[in-house]
Amino acid sequence: MTDTTPAFDDEFDVIVVGAGAAGLSAALSAVEETGGSARVAVLERSTKDIRGGNTRWSGAYLRLQNTTTPVPNLVEYAMSASKGYANRDYYDALVREVPEAFDWLHEQGVELKSLPTIFLTLSATRYQPVGGGVNIVEPLFARLEATSATVLYETSAESLITDDRGRIIGLRVRERTGQVRTLGAGAVVLACGGFQGNREMMSKYVGRNAYRVPPISRGGAHNRGDGLRMALEVGAATEGQFDLFHAEPKDPRSAVAEAVVMTYPYGILVNSAGERFLDEGAKTVDLTYETVARTILQQDDSIGYAVFDQQVKQIPGYEHAIGTDVEPYTADSVEELETLLGLPAGSLVRTVAEFNAASAGDVSFVWSKLDGLASRPAGQPVKSNWARPLTEGPFFAYPQICANVFTFGGVKTDLDAQVVTSDGHPIDGLFGAGEMTGLYYEAYAGSTSVMRSITFGRIAGRNAARLSLQNTTERAIA
Repeated sequence: MTDTTPAFDDEFDVIVVGAGAAGLSAALSAVEETGGSARVAVLERSTKDIRGGNTRWSGAYLRLQNTTTPVPNLVEYAMSASKGYANRDYYDALVREVPEAFDWLHEQGVELKSLPTIFLTLSATRYQPVGGGVNIVEPLFARLEATSATVLYETSAESLITDDRGRIIGLRVRERTGQVRTLGAGAVVLACGGFQGNREMMSKYVGRNAYRVPPISRGGAHNRGDGLRMALEVGAATEGQFDLFHAEPKDPRSAVAEAVVMTYPYGILVNSAGERFLDEGAKTVDLTYETVARTILQQDDSIGYAVFDQQVKQIPGYEHAIGTDVEPYTADSVEELETLLGLPAGSLVRTVAEFNAASAGDVSFVWSKLDGLASRPAGQPVKSNWARPLTEGPFFAYPQICANVFTFGGVKTDLDAQVVTSDGHPIDGLFGAGEMTGLYYEAYAGSTSVMRSITFGRIAGRNAARLSLQNTTERAIA
């Protein structure tokens, strides 16, 4: 038989596309699985100084009850968040595999603690790396750099290479010079995030006003849907809700990752017409911030303003809920604040006056839980909880837009992290992990993204290394 294998510029046992939590976990696990003998390459689109994908910029909250154990109700919570559409088997596997994966993570030098979060009201225990996601990225990179693995910076994957049986045997990549090279691989792991950094794909899948939704971080801007596109070209099935994404309300003036203002339940939100447009206190903040962000997107100009008086600063830990590094617009009167924000004359004054008049309830204000202190101003949405009149100046406000943390739709994988076709057949040599694999529907199951990236990154890397060695052995025998 004639050998039709193309001539490659370089060859590896495993190539990992992406260097966030999923990609780094996969690459290290592939090296470990073979006792250090595997030739592993990692493709990182960014420069070295901002390496680490979306993970680097994330708070990296983890839905754990201690440093290695998921919260007891994780599966039921996640299925409820998705209204039953998510893959229960995936979540069951996640719960089983997290303890081993996070024991391993600690061995890599990553320190996790239960720290104050951006949520002043909580419905579940959360852990996170001390200092955020960068302190997952850099310890894992340090371990990877101590091995023989190769990291190719400013290099993007463009297409998968298959043999005449449809098996993945390599990648075409474009280097920083613009030159295209071909890399041979015994297996490829796609861990290169979603498509929040691709306006064309955002418009295609999410629809109207999607161009107004920026990635929340610099890392997210590098997630341009390449992994999804490449996988679809070789027959991959999809999973997850493509017209939805994990949304957060963000201060558009700030370049800080996750420049959020999660104190909005204790003030009011108004649009560019100076009018309230939703129930700021419908539920605890961790259950409403996505809805708030998406509702802001639907407003004229897709912008809102979170308006407060000085009472909010009396809430313990208030500062932990403010992620932006830009000072708010501040004024001695509501009228002056209205002018600073450029709102129509009299609009904010009228909105605040009507809200205040309807907010003199008999229920005590309790910041830490749903307190039932409601306001029902005529012509405005109800505010179900924490409805105190805004009376204590100076008054201040933060602008808010809808930002995209990551997209929900992606490729479908089995529990071995193999990418599968619509008939459920594994695509030989192709694995996937992290945000580019579809999982979420309806709403994000909070604090599970980095957790699943590490856990299934481990699975993908191990299985990719095993398959690569198996294929190498079979070729040698043939």
